[in-house]
Amino acid sequence: MWVVMTGSIKDRRYERIEHTAKVKVIISPGNERVLEMSDFSDGGLFVKCPTQGFIVLGDEVEVQTLEMEDAPVIKSKVVRFVKSKGFALEFIN
Repeated sequence: MWVVMTGSIKDRRYERIEHTAKVKVIISPGNERVLEMSDFSDGGLFVKCPTQGFIVLGDEVEVQTLEMEDAPVIKSKVVRFVKSKGFALEFIN
């Protein structure tokens, strides 16, 4: 199920930076996908993914950029889906 949420740019807590990069999304041990992010901020990132079904809204995952060696693995939560485009992750502590 795709959930499309809309909101004003004024609702954003952090400034978005457009940047395309490969990221590894770790859903569970042994269940990971290499996808592409389209932008990021201090609070999270948007992952391009035209299909859905391997994660659901509210899932906690880990994400890691593949742009640099030994990049940190960051705990994140799926907070939004955009139909046929992808999903948003919010970084969590």
